[in-house]
Amino acid sequence: MSMTTSPANSVASGDRPAGKTLVLVSHTHWDREWYLTFQQYRFKLVRLIDRLLSILENDSQYSFFMLDGQTIVLEDYLEVRPERRADLERHIRSGRLLVGPWYILADQFLVSGESHIQNLLRGLKLAAEFGQVMKLGYVPDPFGHTGQMPQLLRGFDIDSAVFWRGVGPEIGQVEFVWVAPDGTTVDGVHLPGNANIGGYSSALAWNSGPEAALAQLKGVQELIINKARSNIALLMNGNDHVEPAHNLPATLEEVRKALAAQGKSYELIHGTLPMYLEMARQSGIWQQPETPRHVGEFRDSRLAHLLPGVTSVRMWIKQWNAKVEHLLERETGAALAWAASLPVPPADYTSDSYYDPASLQALYRTAWKYLLQNHPHDSICGCSIDQVHEEMRNRFAAAEQIGDELKQEGWRSLARAIQTSGGGDKSLPVIIFNPVPLKRNEVASLSISAPEGMSDPILTDAAGTPVPHRLSKPELEMLFNMDIPAFALAGMASQGGDEGRVMDYTMASFEFTPNSDPKVVDVKVLGLYQSAAPTDPALMKRAMEEVEKYIASGIETFRLSVFRQTGARLEFLANNLPANGYKTFYLRSRAENEPVWQAEKLEEAEPIENEFYELSVDSKTGLFTILDKETGLVYSGLNRFRDGSDAGDEYNYSPAPNDQIIDRFFAAPEITVRRSALESSIEVNTAMELPYSLTDDRQGRSTFKNISSITVVATLVPGQRRIDFETSFDNKVEDHRLQVVFPAPFKVTSSFAEQAFDVVERPVDLPKFDSNWREDPVPTAPQKTFVSIYDPEKKAGLTVINRGLPEYEILPAEGENGSAIAITLLRCVGWLSRSDLATRRDHAGPGLATPGAQMRGVHYFQYSVMPHRGDWLQAGAQQQAHAFNHPLTGIVAAVQPEGVLPDEGSFMEILPRAVALSTVKPGEDGQSQVVRLWNPATRDIPEAKVRFYRKPARVALVNLLEETVIQELAVSDDGWWSFPLPAKRIATLKIEF
Repeated sequence: MSMTTSPANSVASGDRPAGKTLVLVSHTHWDREWYLTFQQYRFKLVRLIDRLLSILENDSQYSFFMLDGQTIVLEDYLEVRPERRADLERHIRSGRLLVGPWYILADQFLVSGESHIQNLLRGLKLAAEFGQVMKLGYVPDPFGHTGQMPQLLRGFDIDSAVFWRGVGPEIGQVEFVWVAPDGTTVDGVHLPGNANIGGYSSALAWNSGPEAALAQLKGVQELIINKARSNIALLMNGNDHVEPAHNLPATLEEVRKALAAQGKSYELIHGTLPMYLEMARQSGIWQQPETPRHVGEFRDSRLAHLLPGVTSVRMWIKQWNAKVEHLLERETGAALAWAASLPVPPADYTSDSYYDPASLQALYRTAWKYLLQNHPHDSICGCSIDQVHEEMRNRFAAAEQIGDELKQEGWRSLARAIQTSGGGDKSLPVIIFNPVPLKRNEVASLSISAPEGMSDPILTDAAGTPVPHRLSKPELEMLFNMDIPAFALAGMASQGGDEGRVMDYTMASFEFTPNSDPKVVDVKVLGLYQSAAPTDPALMKRAMEEVEKYIASGIETFRLSVFRQTGARLEFLANNLPANGYKTFYLRSRAENEPVWQAEKLEEAEPIENEFYELSVDSKTGLFTILDKETGLVYSGLNRFRDGSDAGDEYNYSPAPNDQIIDRFFAAPEITVRRSALESSIEVNTAMELPYSLTDDRQGRSTFKNISSITVVATLVPGQRRIDFETSFDNKVEDHRLQVVFPAPFKVTSSFAEQAFDVVERPVDLPKFDSNWREDPVPTAPQKTFVSIYDPEKKAGLTVINRGLPEYEILPAEGENGSAIAITLLRCVGWLSRSDLATRRDHAGPGLATPGAQMRGVHYFQYSVMPHRGDWLQAGAQQQAHAFNHPLTGIVAAVQPEGVLPDEGSFMEILPRAVALSTVKPGEDGQSQVVRLWNPATRDIPEAKVRFYRKPARVALVNLLEETVIQELAVSDDGWWSFPLPAKRIATLKIEF
């Protein structure tokens, strides 16, 4: 429901005088947590809304108030004051209290495109439940704006964007047209500001009475009023956590009198953002050819702080967030969607496998809710006090736990439908799921327990061919022990239901041992948690026969010890794993003369290789060299660690004036090479000697030093076109930034980095700047899963892939050396904000100490390197990046002689390869499945195609709300559903089976 204005406050264009119209919008900007914790801020929020409701109920002259474009404040308030819901609804329905469209105000670069969509889905739904939605793109304070935001907003029928940061001086007026890379536009409104005034607080002083209001009005004359080319000026009456002023109507009346006395033909309206936009549109300003147009992202720091250092501070937040986003978007959502699409009747409530689909959908939304609550810009950016970020851990954990449980539930439903008898009755089926649209040759890994009686196991594919694998030695973890009276044991066994599950554990083995007490027998039980395979009925039958035998012999007590197996890890080479699909392997006892795979361990630094690369390491420097067998190019000096000072704060990196860069190891590394049919790796163990901190005057690095150990493992897998790295770093020092560097044998002038629904080309060179800029431009920039550089002369490129490491820098070529990609691993600082930075003028927040942001302790980083022929698109680097972020795993299943699905297959095929998959998930209506795709290229795809494992009844292109049908698709004779996919376009498919 779109926001409307009441007739008494709507002003038609013919009724307005020829001068400027000033629209004053009262609001609060609500940081849910920042320099105070959520609960401390909520204390203030309750008082604010209590006061606001009192004003609205007792003063009809106080016309409107906006709750910051986010709806979570309603949830937070009503958790404390549930009895006030009717009051909130009444004022929201009347149009006096404006809410929505977002759930929270997120950072735009550090969260995924799907997170933005989930944010709007939840926000719009919640606002509608209260009666009316402010359907307007109010995004006042993110630290820059991603280029696809206009397309995302339009996907929800939102046609405007109002914000502050990131706009450069090329937009010389308030109104502009913002163009997404696909050509989608919204009406843009800039909230100009300078060091002392503007932004979303350009009329804050009006809360202090008419004299302050007139003074502030004079101060924004040049900054805002004269730049309003529509002659409709927007004045934002609010700021961070500001409460409404009860005397504002009186102030407005006094200001009107003062303006009239001064002879100024200003009309002053206490209004809303929708009202302002309605008036400005009547002027036709957004249709005028001279109105500025801006294509893509906003990351300019001349006029307002951009605060780009937030992409690398408190890196654990970024890593955990990326992990959970990937889990929910591709793994959990897909498992639930494909399971719901199966051509089998729903499980009966009497079945042990029964789960109401509506509950699964509700749990999926709940997982997203917890994750979204970590996405406000002060939270996900890591620029708050330590306690705020400690409290984020519980939300990440909750979202991940729910997501994992749902994924397992979906996988178990799918496993019950897969025919898995190819290995015989005495085999253990192992199903591996692949959530990306790329056929993969990679190592799969999962916890496993061999069934009773299986000795010296071997893994095979469905054809019986042994697969290279390793199985770690299992260890047992005690869950509990207890004495159970004999008469009660049979009752406990009935808890297992049809599948023999107790507390979601299936039983793998039973062992009965007589006790020294003749009336007691010891029982050792091994349980498997969340296994798709039920307890073997034959095993359970034998166990109960043993129980009956002991009871008949006079046993009165069974002393039960229940263990679960931990540390038993099956890792194997999963070749030709279908895209967006699954494949079944089989674990069974090894037959005579079948192969045993053992790794060859070499102490010398010998090269390793696969079909695509040869990888070697220098025994003195610990740096790697890659020979790309396809192009013949040699990449040397790779994986160099580069550590420098950081005299900045949580918002901005700022090197000390007398910096000291350290990019060599403390001593010659210890190198171990391992080769096997499964994978080959080079392990480097070494350390860096780093200054302990900044000097007391913060002008340089301390002469006191400490040793920080580093372990790097670089791995090559047969058939895999990338080299994976895992690095551990024991951070024992402070006030520094650690990067890892990958030089290329060529020079570049631009980079290509993945963002939300986009791959952005950015220049390497910085623009010219001076001290008049609010903040110095920096060479670091945000990314999602990869950054790539390309040399058109050599027709070769280098891509570096990451897991949750969202900051990169392109180091310029030096002499004969080429350009290099640097990925930030850690940025360690001790202050929320400081005023003495070389890279930023003034504070960006309160000057509070944040020792937790020094990031002391052991950290783990995963990244991958991919030299290639052609650019990132031609080489399929994006698909490899997405595969790297979804390691292969699966479940142990039961032997199913019959199944509606074969033992391997794809749930969905996508053509051409350039099409990127964003998500597979249950539809918002609870009946359909949704697949979201996008075209990352700058060229149109005339015919994108999808085909499903079985024929749907209907496939339609819909908007992001999943409500408006854009196009009904037709199916070809061979099962393909086709549609055009223009450059940079997002496409949402709604599928009904």
